[in-house]
Amino acid sequence: MLEEIRIKHSSAILNSIFEGPENIIAFSLDQNYQYIFFNQAHSQTMKNIWGVDIEIGKSMLDYISYPEDREKAKENFDRVLSGENFIIIEEYGEENLSRNYWENIYNPIQSDEKIIGINVFCIDITERQKAQEALQLSQIRLENAMDLAKLANWELDLSNRILTFNDRFYSMLGTTAEKEGGYKIGVDTYIRRYVYPDDVQPLAEFIESSFEEGRSVFSNELNHRVIRNDGEIRHVAIQIRFIPATEEESAYVYGSIQDITERKKVEEKLKKSLDEKEVLIKEIHHRVKNNLMVISSLLNLQSQYIKDKEALSIFRESQNRARSMALIHERLYRSSDLKQIDFGEYIKTLSKDLFHSCITNPQQVQLNMQVENLMVDINTTVPLGLIVNELITNSMKHGFVGDAKGEINIEFHKDGDEFILVVDDTGVGFPDDIDFRNTSTLGLQLVNNLTNQINGKIELNRDNGTEFRITFKEQYK
Repeated sequence: MLEEIRIKHSSAILNSIFEGPENIIAFSLDQNYQYIFFNQAHSQTMKNIWGVDIEIGKSMLDYISYPEDREKAKENFDRVLSGENFIIIEEYGEENLSRNYWENIYNPIQSDEKIIGINVFCIDITERQKAQEALQLSQIRLENAMDLAKLANWELDLSNRILTFNDRFYSMLGTTAEKEGGYKIGVDTYIRRYVYPDDVQPLAEFIESSFEEGRSVFSNELNHRVIRNDGEIRHVAIQIRFIPATEEESAYVYGSIQDITERKKVEEKLKKSLDEKEVLIKEIHHRVKNNLMVISSLLNLQSQYIKDKEALSIFRESQNRARSMALIHERLYRSSDLKQIDFGEYIKTLSKDLFHSCITNPQQVQLNMQVENLMVDINTTVPLGLIVNELITNSMKHGFVGDAKGEINIEFHKDGDEFILVVDDTGVGFPDDIDFRNTSTLGLQLVNNLTNQINGKIELNRDNGTEFRITFKEQYK
């Protein structure tokens, strides 16, 4: 009977964890690909992309109507059952319903050193994929527009290795045909006078090989730097059109050149921006994974001490901590600024969730919030979110005994370069014989440790109920 209770409680805990974050889809299969667990997000997703209502004990493969998708899924499941852990981006779904892109994390389920099933976590990245495709399309259009633009032209006499330039070409080089003695110049002279020294060898080899192979070269293949007559270094793109020799005519080469210096600057700026976002997104995924591992470990430790009804309270506190971390990552994932979030809005959402979860009689306790919409860095928001969770939970859980009524007040504002968080209640007050900095309760231990982590200062005021005040400065700018 005790074992059944433990199993029931463990199942309830896991369900609440996986049903919390809206953007995390999770399911588990046994060795026969049959469902042993799935969260509501996965159930709804299967309905959206395959039009099916899934059930525990049924094979997931039976729900996938496209043979190629079914075979792909089976291959991935078999890899996991053989002991692999991997992350892969995949596309699933019926065309007439919803064909989406997913970032899927596959992990085996092990018991007594045996693999008994599969865990899969999924994140819908369809919008991100569409954005990437839109960016690629934009780049193609940009290249087409450049092809239609008026470019500097040149021709090459292969037998004599003589280039013929137009006025625009000479203007690009900061000179004129008159100064250069005409429109013709030897290939070796051009390279020696105008091509950036580090680019001479690769440019010469590339052009020579293209001539030998008789193939045309386009601007996206051949870029190099030139040194103008005034000493300025510019980036140029070359197009080569190669006309093979015939019985009547010798081989003919002509092409165009365009100054792409500004485009290079834009591309480097765009690449830097995209790289930063990619790093941040990966960091978010990494943090989500670590937080879920913390939750899993915490619940595992707590489950060892289940002996009475108080276990329900322990589980609820753990679930609230998981929910507070998940809410942080959800807001970061959805935010246009991946480095920080609006922490005032976060406090409002978290406080309302905790209020509905902990307060059974809304008439008993009044929740007041005076919070400013302040942006806080990602490295601060996770520990600060847990601090807010613990302080609000303590007020709601311990501040009011029996039918006692009162208020819980939450403030968050900034004074100069210092953030100030205040959580106070008009309840029974904090016991005088307890040192909040040295206590055995996990919640206050977390509050103290996490305050130290953000280099903050915590103060307790017992004058009228209980008031905790935490001040800190932004560590990352």
